[in-house]
Amino acid sequence: MDTEMNFVDKILGYLQNFADKFPDYIHDLDDIIWGHYLVILLILVGIYFSFKLKFPQVRLTKDAFGVITEKDPNAKGNKQHISPYEALMISMGTRVGMGTIVGMAIAAVLGGAGAIFWIWVAAFLNGAISIAENTLGQIYKSRDGGAFKGGPAYYLTKGLGAKKIAIIYSCITILIGWSFTMLYSYTIYSSFETYSIAQNTQHFSVYIGVILAIFAAIMFFGGGRYIAKFTSYVTPFMAGVFLIIALISIGMHYTKTFDILSEIFRSAFDFKAIFGGFAGSVVVIGIKRGLFANEAGLGSVPGASSSAHTSHPVKQGIVQAFCVFVDTVIATLATLFILFSDAYTQGLTDANGEKLTAMPLVQTAMEESFGIWGSYYVTFLIVVLTSTVIIGAYYVGQMNIKYLKDNPKVLLIYRIISIIVVFMGTQMTLEMAWGTANIVMGIGATINIITIILLSKVVKVALEDYIKQRKQGIEPTFSAKKLGIKNAECWD
Repeated sequence: MDTEMNFVDKILGYLQNFADKFPDYIHDLDDIIWGHYLVILLILVGIYFSFKLKFPQVRLTKDAFGVITEKDPNAKGNKQHISPYEALMISMGTRVGMGTIVGMAIAAVLGGAGAIFWIWVAAFLNGAISIAENTLGQIYKSRDGGAFKGGPAYYLTKGLGAKKIAIIYSCITILIGWSFTMLYSYTIYSSFETYSIAQNTQHFSVYIGVILAIFAAIMFFGGGRYIAKFTSYVTPFMAGVFLIIALISIGMHYTKTFDILSEIFRSAFDFKAIFGGFAGSVVVIGIKRGLFANEAGLGSVPGASSSAHTSHPVKQGIVQAFCVFVDTVIATLATLFILFSDAYTQGLTDANGEKLTAMPLVQTAMEESFGIWGSYYVTFLIVVLTSTVIIGAYYVGQMNIKYLKDNPKVLLIYRIISIIVVFMGTQMTLEMAWGTANIVMGIGATINIITIILLSKVVKVALEDYIKQRKQGIEPTFSAKKLGIKNAECWD
């Protein structure tokens, strides 16, 4: 009996030791992925596609405006139809929110003012990557009733015949969605923590969790069309209001302009600091936050963009590259809004003496310019935008669930788990959510980037076909068979 007890005690001891060290394991793995290879890989691949495709993120910008507003004549009466604009808003829904606002506050505190420069670099290069992955998403999409489904798992299978890797990627993408969902749910709850109602109400996090879970259930069971309608109205309105308020706040602190701009470029090119600790440098933090904000290269966006009805795959590619630009404008203003605030320049701290960062820094900076109403506005903004991110993350996960097993019962289980995950997010710690999200995002990005490199020839053929038709003055249409592209059943 004593021997059995000793054995059980040892097992419990090992498990407790693992649990105690688990945050360290997460931190170390995060450091390996982001501090040793992924940032360099993203830069090199962005340069590769920029030159191979002759900088399409610049020369095709004008085309994006026409594509966003175009209507599909075949979609009339089809309730499952998702327009290019609605697909854009779903993908924007996964981008514009915590990554572009709260994430920029983290970048400014951890990386310094120079992080904004490397966010710009990442965005420019990521525009070419975005064109590549979203064009592939459209080429290799599959029919889903009257709509479409697609993403990296589909172009891994159809383009490379790598079904086993596609299954692994789909599982990782679902985990990314769930880890981000928990992170976003926590952010919504934490936006209320400074108010007396949260401090004076027992189990406040449970109430917030239940409300979010009910909202999620309505959206998740409403289907792709319901999600598209919601995000198409909410995302542009809330993003537009934030831009106006950020510009007003920056204008109120205009006397800091020269000092802030000088600090941005001094910090961005402090090579001694960069190479002295690359993993935690301004370059890594800037590009990491840039990827978190615009998601180009991660593979999550093609899952949403492939659902759009369009006449040529490249159209969604250039629309999503434009989306990277829009997202970067919002991220830039969000960063400048933080950099110009006294809360940042004076290094204000919280009750524990820790330097303000993330949500508390954003709320303090907004309250500084607009009083208590500024703090209320940020809370409302984060709640609304983060809700659209939760919806977008669910939608991308749904695409991958359908790839793994297109079955109503499996989809029902996924929806139920996703609703539970929304609730769980309000009960967890922030550090674990960030670390886990970074790791799964890094693994997913690695698989996706290697895949689009291997399929770069297909992207180039499709892009040249699009440009050729545009030069002829005709509306581009796509024939996979004519271009020698196989397994693109939606196009012939």
